[in-house]
Formats: sequence, structure tokens, C-alpha cells
Amino acid sequence: MSLIAAANWDEWVAKSVALLRANRIEVDGCRYTAPSTSPTAHAAYVHQFLWDSCFHALAYRWFDLAMARDELRALVAAQVQDGPDARMIPHMVSRRGGSEHLWGRPDRSLITQPPLIAVTAMLLHAGAPDVSFLAELYPALCAYHAWFDRRRDPDGDGLVCLIHPWESGWDASPRWDRAMGLPHDMAYEQGRLARVALAARLVEFGCDAQALLRAGSYCVEPVDYNAIRAADLEALGEMAAALDRPQEAAGWRERTARVREAFQRKMVRDGYPYDLDGADEQPVVQESAAQYIALFGGCLTEAQAERLVAQLRQPRHWPRFLVPTSPTDAPAFVPDRYWRGNVWLSVNWLIYMGLRRYGYVALASELAERSLALVAQAGFWEYYHPLTGQGLGSTPHSWSAIVLDMLGRERGLAPPRLV
Repeated sequence: MSLIAAANWDEWVAKSVALLRANRIEVDGCRYTAPSTSPTAHAAYVHQFLWDSCFHALAYRWFDLAMARDELRALVAAQVQDGPDARMIPHMVSRRGGSEHLWGRPDRSLITQPPLIAVTAMLLHAGAPDVSFLAELYPALCAYHAWFDRRRDPDGDGLVCLIHPWESGWDASPRWDRAMGLPHDMAYEQGRLARVALAARLVEFGCDAQALLRAGSYCVEPVDYNAIRAADLEALGEMAAALDRPQEAAGWRERTARVREAFQRKMVRDGYPYDLDGADEQPVVQESAAQYIALFGGCLTEAQAERLVAQLRQPRHWPRFLVPTSPTDAPAFVPDRYWRGNVWLSVNWLIYMGLRRYGYVALASELAERSLALVAQAGFWEYYHPLTGQGLGSTPHSWSAIVLDMLGRERGLAPPRLV
């Protein structure tokens, strides 16, 4: 019998409840879940992070829908209100202070993270419809995506760029080495110092993507980020339809199609999707788990998806523990170093959902099975070693509770309604 079939649902809910509630923080009238409040975790992990909160909400929806909604409300409450980056939602919100050394202000960062909020809101709505909650979020999310168009699409092609690796969520990935001017075999501290120095440069340039691009600074259009944005724009169209705004829904569908068209035209080379680097948009011909997130955004043709899934099934991408962010034969594969080929359950969930979207249900189920086995063996860690299954980074780490969502889907369960 598979682990999914044999798993005791109530026990997995109880584990997730204990994990997320231990990391919950209430401050300034907001409730959110920190990545980790463990004394041994990185000091920044007590703050709220954008895509972390989305994954937390997707786990909460199985046992605490009110908290799931509050997780998203807290993100929207931090939306920037003035200045050139008005309507951006920050990647990190420091409600207790602590951001001064990086960003010159105590309360938040100056950058964003993968825009997954509309997708998350619509998944909450699918399980427990509440048009009033969607109406709360909708104006802020519309303005957030308008900010992307205004500030992160310098050439107006529909694809957005990142001005710092931290915006990707894949902070130290080998995907960024070339754009950062770093060697693959660098020491960890060398990469960390380069990222800190780049944060200071962003402050100097006022986070102006156009000016940074002209100055030759880090500027990458990632496959996964743009796929996630396509999915979020699609979800905004669904949100507009649920709010009985058919013309706006049609507009969001058109914008989604524009992103996917640009993705096909610029990011797909020889049938595979690749990140684009710099003003000349040179493809970063490097395999990574980010390629599979193209499925999540519906950005590939059926033939391209089939070819990409065949690559995913190769042993170097599909080792004992899944899915390594870099293939196991990559020159920069260092599986016990941060983002240099580890397994992250947040990435697994995005790939899982993408596989289901394109009809690869059996493979998605295997990914869910192996993700659950990883947590059953090691516990809730930040990330994992793909060859041994060893937990790495901080623990207990909140977003690994996303396995609960995969388990619930595989078991065909329905999230409880708000009571």
C-alpha cells in the first residue's frame, strides 16, 4: 500500500497544526506565519515572506480557513502606498523592525517575490466560496500586477524581470551565477556578500529596473517567475468573473495570453524553456527544476510539455528524493548547500500542480508520494538532501506543511468550510 493511501489524515493535520501555530505571529493587528521562529533559524525568518505566506495559506485551508485568509490579508496590508514602487507587495515585511541594515528602512524590503496571491485566493475560494473575501483582495492585486507592468517590464514585452536573486525565492541558485558574475565553484560566503552588495546597489538606484539594466546590473527574466505570474493573472480573471465583472475578466485573460505568447516566443529554445539574462535577453541554457514550473503557468504546448516531462523522468532530475533544484550531474550541484541542488517542497508543489494541469496525474501522484515520504522520514525542514533525504536549513520550517495540500488532493478530500 502506498504511503498516501496508508497515511492517517488526522495525524498529518495535527502535525501541520502544531508546526504552523508554533510559528504564528500576531503584531500590529495582523496575523501571519513566520518561516521559522526557532532560535537556531536565520534571524530574518521571523518576518513575513510573500510566497511563504501563500504556501502557508494553502496548508491552513485544510484546518483553519480563517487563518488562511488572514495570511493573505497581512500581505495585502503591507502593500506600498507611495513613491515609484507604489502598489508593490514586498517580499519581506518586518513588522517588528530589523530591515534597516539591508534596505535603509525598518519595516520592509524594497523588492517583491513570486506573485502567487491571486492563485492562492482562488484555491481558498474553490474550497469555501466567499465573494466578499475576493472583493477585499481584488483591487490590491489588480494594482500589484499593474506595478509589474510599470516597473518590471522594461521592454514592454509582457515578461517581467528580477533585479535581485532574492526576488525569485531561489536566493543562491546556480541559475544566477552568470548574471551575478560569480563562479559556480565559489564559496558560500562569496555569494552571500555579493547578494548583500547588490541590495545596497538597489537602494542606490531606487530599484529602477531601467536604470539598473543600463548600468549592467543583475536583471533576469526567469522561466518559473513568469509562469507563476501567468497563473496569477489567470486567477485574477477568475476572480473578476466571480465578482461579476465580465469585461475585466476578459481583460485579464488577454493579459495572460500575452504573457504566454511572449514566453513561447522568447523563452522556449529547442523545445525547452530557459531563463533570459540581461538587456539582450540571452538564454541561460541551464537545466533546473524551474523549467518544470512552466507547466504550472500553462506556458507550454502539449508537445513541449511531453518533452519536458521526459527530461524530468531522467534519473539526474528524478533521484531517490524529489525534485532537486539542479540535476545531480550539474557542475554546480552541491546538495547540502543552500539552493545548489536541494529539494524544496514549495517547488515540488508547483511542479505537482503543473503536472496535474497537463494531465500527468500518475507522475504527480508519485511526486506527492515521495514528498510525503521525505517529511515522514525527516520532519518539517526548510529543504532536503536529494540523495539521502537529510533535512537541511531551519526546522521546524513552516512551508513544508504544503505536503498536507498534496495529501488532501491525492485522497480526494474537500477542505472544511469556515465555521
